[in-house]
Amino acid sequence: QAPKKTPKAAATPKGKKDAQPKTKDAPSTEPTPPAKRRKTSKKSYGANKGKDLDARVFFNNRLNAHEADTSQFEPAEEDRLLFEAARAAAEQEEAKITGISQLSLDPGTPSTPGSSAPVGYQVKKIRIGGFEIDSWYISPYPDEYSRHPLLYICEFCLKYMKSEYTYRRHCTKCMLQHPPGDEIYRDGNLSVFEVDGRKNKIYCQNLCLIGKMFLDTKTLYYDVEPFLFYILCEYDSTGYHVAGYYSKEKRSVQGYNLSCIMILPPKQREGYGKLLIEFSYLLSKKEGMPGSPEKPLSDFGLLSYRSYWRRAIYEILLNVSQKTNCAVSIDAISKKTGMTVDDIISTLQTDGMLQRQPGVSNYALVVDAKRIEGYVEKAREKNPRRIDPSKLRWAPFLTKGAAVLEQPKGDDELSAGELSV
Repeated sequence: QAPKKTPKAAATPKGKKDAQPKTKDAPSTEPTPPAKRRKTSKKSYGANKGKDLDARVFFNNRLNAHEADTSQFEPAEEDRLLFEAARAAAEQEEAKITGISQLSLDPGTPSTPGSSAPVGYQVKKIRIGGFEIDSWYISPYPDEYSRHPLLYICEFCLKYMKSEYTYRRHCTKCMLQHPPGDEIYRDGNLSVFEVDGRKNKIYCQNLCLIGKMFLDTKTLYYDVEPFLFYILCEYDSTGYHVAGYYSKEKRSVQGYNLSCIMILPPKQREGYGKLLIEFSYLLSKKEGMPGSPEKPLSDFGLLSYRSYWRRAIYEILLNVSQKTNCAVSIDAISKKTGMTVDDIISTLQTDGMLQRQPGVSNYALVVDAKRIEGYVEKAREKNPRRIDPSKLRWAPFLTKGAAVLEQPKGDDELSAGELSV
């Protein structure tokens, strides 16, 4: 076995005495006097100002005291006069474009989002994607943007800009190619994205500002957090381009499944409005609750909804009329379409298809099979695009309860289960 090595004592350095073990002294009970503060008078500071300036470090010693002195660059009175003359000339040139004199405005008025623009200020056109669209109504853009008759809007992030140069630079740097949400539906080149107003507040606010330019009754601009936005997009090799959208409350007490709907003017007359309406009812059926649009409806909104309601009800009645000894109830129509009972009864009464049977409390539905068949065929030819429920990938935001609301029965009210065809 190898012999064990004994540890050697540490050698002391030459010229030094042996190190003595240190012992901690007991803490002193005498109070320590406060540190004396150096007093500098104003005269001494002024006398040493140049020396202190030389002793300072400017930008990590990249500038000396002379280079860091900015007092020599203060504008003179002649420079101020030249600036005022240039600003007045620029305001006159801009007034010729907008047709409004800006010299009468208070330059100190702050510009805040949502503040009403001065009388006469209006964004007359927007350029989004490859389209230049005339605005229909005034949208509450900030004042410095409302002064320009043409706004440039990025079609992916919806950021609005005043100049074409800024717009083109932004397009080269914008990383978005689709709305900042979840793609919940795709059929061919059409997709629907669900965007939460709380998670993507700026995007939804910009979307509402665009919608206000084409909707007179729209009042939602900046309070977008309680809403979900469903955006219809067309897909190509460059990305997903917005064609329209509709908004919906996350928790609606009245059971509304749609709050606001807008289709961009270049994409109108292509059936996208009814496609979004059908999509809203598909989500209502998925939630297990019948839905209805927020009331009151605008004139164009009422026409669009009446057209969709009529087509959806007629398709069910056409299938029923082709079968023998088959009855249908309003509850069954509501479950099949996702519509409320009130909307179904209103549509049938408008078309004069409900007749009360004499002596009983039941109502009879008078159906002209040829008329219904002709209407359905024309509607399918005009709007061949339909929503395919099998391509929906979505879960409800809030889980709801009962499937269908019960309607009271009475002599003057239509019972949900006593309708004969």
